[in-house]
Amino acid sequence: MGVKQQVKAIVPQRVWKMLQRNKANLRLASYYSDQRKRFLNNCAGRWNDEQFEQLRGTMVYYIHRIEKGLSHKHFRSGFGRSAFAELKAVMERWRESGYSTDDGTYQAAQNVIRAYVHKHRAIGKPIPQFVGEWFADEVASADKACGNEGNAGVKIVRASDKLDNKTKNYATLFAQRTSVREYAGTSVDMQAVHEAIAISMKTPSVCNRQAYRILLVQNQELVKRALELQGGWRGYDAPPVLALISVDVRSFVSVEERNEPYIDGGLFTMAFLTALEYESLASCPLNTMMRKQQERDIRELLDIPDYEVLIAFIAIGNVPESIESPISFRYKPEAITRELR
Repeated sequence: MGVKQQVKAIVPQRVWKMLQRNKANLRLASYYSDQRKRFLNNCAGRWNDEQFEQLRGTMVYYIHRIEKGLSHKHFRSGFGRSAFAELKAVMERWRESGYSTDDGTYQAAQNVIRAYVHKHRAIGKPIPQFVGEWFADEVASADKACGNEGNAGVKIVRASDKLDNKTKNYATLFAQRTSVREYAGTSVDMQAVHEAIAISMKTPSVCNRQAYRILLVQNQELVKRALELQGGWRGYDAPPVLALISVDVRSFVSVEERNEPYIDGGLFTMAFLTALEYESLASCPLNTMMRKQQERDIRELLDIPDYEVLIAFIAIGNVPESIESPISFRYKPEAITRELR
């Protein structure tokens, strides 16, 4: 019998469990310390030197903020001064750093400005003075690329285009899925939602643990309160259905699996979004990256136990007859791919 087995045989079980917990706690603290340092040292926070990836990520963030404003059914002309100020600053730092203005991300920034100008002109509204002063070149070339012609701005999503979703192959279905934040004023077929969950049960998980969980909320008061706490749904009507995806950590056996809830939960979230598209339902994922009090309040509101990790909200509704949605440009595959041979 080895030393470990001998110690375990003579030590009371409760003491042995306490020792094992303390050992795991030390390992977990070390792992999280490394993760904390990696994130703080490399993220696009204002305290870091801004290099290519940090500038690119920040630029995409503000591009998408402006796209969401452009997609509102009740468009508010002149919006976005703060987002445009940040976009202007990051574009200037990009050029000062010598990065190519032919890069797709930089061009998407230019195109979202052009789309903004084009939208105002199309509805007969004046171009805000700050846009004209900060982005004179983009204003002058606003008709060069905008709307569906550019890689940033908005596109039209139509219910009629979703009617035959169940006949489409995976590549087509996946490519056409887009986040929709405004829905038709009709009741959602909950059987279709449950069918989407059933399809999503083929999501792979570590050692087939299947720890993902999903809560469907139809009570409109709860939906509204949850979205107010989440904080990322401002300016839109509450969706007919709000799903909350979480992962039960009681399924995991070692501290080395500390990040697995997010991996398995993320895989399930994508599977569910695609399954909703297959069922011809509109959806939009919303993050659960919240401050402590926000999370506490949401857990209390929706009765989420402490042993479940929050992964994402998903707003669900029927596709409107016609609605604008952010283009949300994508990098070219070679921009994210590395090979070792």
